[in-house]
Amino acid sequence: MMVGRDPEEHPPAETTSGGAVAAHLGRRIALNTVLNLLGRFVYVVGWALTAPFMLERLGVERFGLWSLITVISGLYLTFDLGLSHALTKFVAEFRASGDRRALRGIFTLGIALFSGLGLVMITLLVLFRTPVVAFFRVGSELRDEAGWALIGAAVVYGLLNAYTSMSSVLSGLQRLDLWNQISILVTLLQLLGIWLVLIWGMGIRGLVVNTGIALAIGTILSWMVVRRLAPEIGIDLSSPSRPLWHRLRSFGAALQIINLGVLIQFQLDKVLFARFVSLGAVASYEFAFRLTSAFWALPSLLLTPLLPAVAHLDALAEKERIARLYRRASRYVLALAFPLAGGMILFAPRLFFVWLGPGHEDAVLAARALAALMGVNILTGVGSTVVRGVGRPGLEAEYHALAMALHVVLSFVLIPRFGFPGGLGALFASGAIGSLYFVWRFHRYLGEPNGRFVIEILAWPLAAAVAAATLAGLLWGTGGPITSRAVAMANLSGASVVFALTAAAVLLIGRYLSLAEIRELVAMIRHGPTAASDERGER
Repeated sequence: MMVGRDPEEHPPAETTSGGAVAAHLGRRIALNTVLNLLGRFVYVVGWALTAPFMLERLGVERFGLWSLITVISGLYLTFDLGLSHALTKFVAEFRASGDRRALRGIFTLGIALFSGLGLVMITLLVLFRTPVVAFFRVGSELRDEAGWALIGAAVVYGLLNAYTSMSSVLSGLQRLDLWNQISILVTLLQLLGIWLVLIWGMGIRGLVVNTGIALAIGTILSWMVVRRLAPEIGIDLSSPSRPLWHRLRSFGAALQIINLGVLIQFQLDKVLFARFVSLGAVASYEFAFRLTSAFWALPSLLLTPLLPAVAHLDALAEKERIARLYRRASRYVLALAFPLAGGMILFAPRLFFVWLGPGHEDAVLAARALAALMGVNILTGVGSTVVRGVGRPGLEAEYHALAMALHVVLSFVLIPRFGFPGGLGALFASGAIGSLYFVWRFHRYLGEPNGRFVIEILAWPLAAAVAAATLAGLLWGTGGPITSRAVAMANLSGASVVFALTAAAVLLIGRYLSLAEIRELVAMIRHGPTAASDERGER
């Protein structure tokens, strides 16, 4: 992420110890970013290959049911009291300050709370599985399978808490490289299991068990790595202190609101589609969400290494360096995100035709709505990471609370009246309003002029996306009829090349990015920061 570094931000390692720390931190961010993308790439490709097979074997109704069951994993990740990001932030902070007792304390609190939350979730679903199945209007032929799957998923996804806690600790140790190696292995095991389970006709029950086995393996491997890297981290019932608990509670409360906001933003409509439309609508939304999330992993995963880095800099009281990191990281994230959003909106019909074949118009519509929303929401990405890293997640929680309230009201009004399109309208309107509010609020906190941000950071990526979509659409006729998968693939390939080259040309001609920065990033990942890079001035 941090390329084109200036001498003040990263002084040569041989001159000051602070320079050595900064140079190491910059390289770690870059390396973690690349490996994060690699891990996500494996997941995306695996899902793309597996989803049509799952649809064929399960059918639309069962696929929609499976999609609803996966909401349970979202519930675990949402109602975690902010522990996942809190562990990352505090592990990075306490490692930087050398506070070993606090390290053991935060880990002990995290494990205890994660375990308690898992027991609560399992108990609730055991008690209320019948009304839950009834709410989703599951057909009589699927009710028994749905009831079993809900309980099984509650137990299996309880392992997700343990898996997530190990991920958070490794992120705090800034070893996303090792975490992604484990994540890739878990993904491959799970994908292999999906194929075997469906070939053997084990259905949704088999899919749930397969997920549990993969998560258990990942948790064990991650814990082994944590113990090797940081043997001082472990369960110590005497180490949690009252001040540490107060910090965790304050930080976690804001993160809990944020997690709930994310769940409402992207999962509420899925639930309401099941209630007011059909399970087929749920399947269409699921396919759209999976596809857009796959592409959106590219800019989103650039953010993950920033949280421990910001927490590290905050522990060293490097406030100005954090502000410069925000501007620099925003440039790279938006340079990738805006063209991706434009490409998704333009190419959605071809993508779905190539992937799933004809007859997925609702999924195309949902993908375009989600891509447009994510194109606006990415404006909050780097800023959200910064406020978490400096211990001010309340700023992010404000915008999620606003978006959540708008989304609930709009969805309950628009979906019963307008169906599937109404839900997509509620999704975009609430998310866009909340995102723009956060940008305004965060820039006031940081002292960043909005006009300067628009001109220097936002304008060129937006221009690149518009120019690329316009030229690709004119040259390749992406709005025309699709006659076969071969024609769609050829059209999509040619248009994608034109789109990418046009976007890159606009960014390079406008000097928003440079080839020197790209070469520096590659060199920094391979060999560490160079003397030449330390002589650079900030753009």
